[in-house]
Amino acid sequence: MRGLAAACLLCSLVAQADQGVDAYHAKWTTVLEAYVDETGFVDYDGLLADRGTFDEYVAWLDATGPRTHPRRFEGRATQLAFYINAYNALVFEGVLARGPERKSVWRGLISGWAFFRGMDVRLDGEVTNLQTIEDVLIREGFADPRIHAALNCASVSCPRLPREAFRPATLEAQLDTAMREFVRDHVRFEAESGTAYLSKIFDWFEEDFLAFEQAMGHPDPALINYVNRYRGADAQIPAGARVRFMDYDKGINAQPR
Repeated sequence: MRGLAAACLLCSLVAQADQGVDAYHAKWTTVLEAYVDETGFVDYDGLLADRGTFDEYVAWLDATGPRTHPRRFEGRATQLAFYINAYNALVFEGVLARGPERKSVWRGLISGWAFFRGMDVRLDGEVTNLQTIEDVLIREGFADPRIHAALNCASVSCPRLPREAFRPATLEAQLDTAMREFVRDHVRFEAESGTAYLSKIFDWFEEDFLAFEQAMGHPDPALINYVNRYRGADAQIPAGARVRFMDYDKGINAQPR
């Protein structure tokens, strides 16, 4: 009976998809407003106890998308907003599936493998995993380093999770805001030692940031070039600054119980 009910829900969601993509992303906003605080920490216990709207959104992510319904997802902004929201929502789904997770989604013999690679998720009519969504659909598909300030991996040192969905109409402004905030909160410059301390994300995905700078015409790109795009004119980091990467807190981004 549960299988039949799930199938009926999927059929209903596909039939209702003509309401528009934004109508479904609004459900994700409803969840974020209810269970994410201003610091980006999540009330996973509260969501686990009242997950109706969340489950509707996750079922919609399974039932539709750019692959199965390309005419509903025309244009870069519509597709990228879908994938960013999907990744963040499916991270929630994975955390809840763990009971919810109390310590870290990075637990395991190989840090993060079980959660990001080994855990099956359903998206756009297919079984996939979080790493494939991030690396193939988003990073390779769009080549926009700002996504690293928008994707949230349920960890303390991740970019702050906003309390609204990413929407096609406002995506450019939202991504700019996210990266500017991320640089503000996860980059610091120590003038005395001439050292710039950057989030570990800039280390893990250095190739994305350098490729962007190269595409923008920089002959000898460096991480500082990208970071300075999102710092004020009076806060530019000198090009010759040494770069160090800060420790990454992989603890779960859960609100205190």
